[in-house]
Amino acid sequence: MDLVCQRMLNQGFLKVERYHNLCQKQVKAQLPRRESERRNHSLARHADILAAVETRLSLLNMTFMKYVDSNLCCFIPGKVIDEIYRVLRYVNSTRAPQRAHEVLQELRDISSMAMEYFDEKIVPILKRKLPGSDVSGRLMGSPPVPGPSAALTTMQLFSKQNPSRQEVTKLQQQVKTNGAGVTVLRREISELRTKVQEQQKQLQDQDQKLLEQTQIIGEQNARLAELERKLREVMESAVGNPSGSGQNEESPRKRKKAAEAIDSLRKSKRLRNRK
Repeated sequence: MDLVCQRMLNQGFLKVERYHNLCQKQVKAQLPRRESERRNHSLARHADILAAVETRLSLLNMTFMKYVDSNLCCFIPGKVIDEIYRVLRYVNSTRAPQRAHEVLQELRDISSMAMEYFDEKIVPILKRKLPGSDVSGRLMGSPPVPGPSAALTTMQLFSKQNPSRQEVTKLQQQVKTNGAGVTVLRREISELRTKVQEQQKQLQDQDQKLLEQTQIIGEQNARLAELERKLREVMESAVGNPSGSGQNEESPRKRKKAAEAIDSLRKSKRLRNRK
C-alpha cells in the first residue's frame, strides 16, 4: 500500500507538470508576440497565472525531486498537486480570471509550508541516506583501504561530483523559469504604480473642483449681502418718508420694489441651502 501511494504521488506531480506545460502552450499560441500588445490582451492574466505556477513548480522540483529520483522518498505534499490542478482548471474554464496573487494565494501558502517543513524536518534524515554520504560503511574523511573496491568507489564518487548534461539542462530550465517569475513580479509592480498615479490624478481633480465650488459659494454670499443691503435701504426709505401726495403716489412703487427684493432674497437663501 505504501509503495502504491508513493507511485501515485510521484506520477501525480509529473502529470501536473505536463498538464501545466500543455495549458501554457495553448495560451502562448494565442498571445501576440509584442510585449506591449500582450499586456492589453484578454489572455494576459491567464499568462501571468501560468507563469507564477511555473515558478512554483520549479521550486517544488528543486526541493523534492532530488530525493525522489534517489528513491529516498516520494513527492509528499499531495494537497499541493490538487491545488495546482484547481488553479489550472480555473484558468482554462474562466474567460476573465482574477489577478494572479488572488488566485495563487492558497497555493503559495500550502506549498511554502510543505517546502519549509521538508527542509527543516525531513531533509536532515534523508541526507544521511544519500549516496556518497557514507562510502562502503566509512566516513568521507577517513583514508580508503587500498584495493579494487577502493578504486571503484573513488571513480563512482568523482562521477557523481561531475554534473551530467541532463542536470545542466535542468538547471538552465530552472533559471529560465525563475526569470519568468521575476518578469511577472515586475509587471505587477508596474501596474500598481500606474494605479497609484491614476488615484493621485483623481485627487488633484477633486481638489480643483472643490476650490471652484468654494469660489462660487463666495460669490453667491457676496450677492446675498448686496441684496440684503438694498432691502434694508428700501425698507428704511419706505418707513421714514413724510406724509403728502407725492408720498402717496410713490408708496406703491416702493412697496413693489421691497416685495421684489424680499422675493429675490428668499430665492437666494433657498438656492444657498440646497447647495
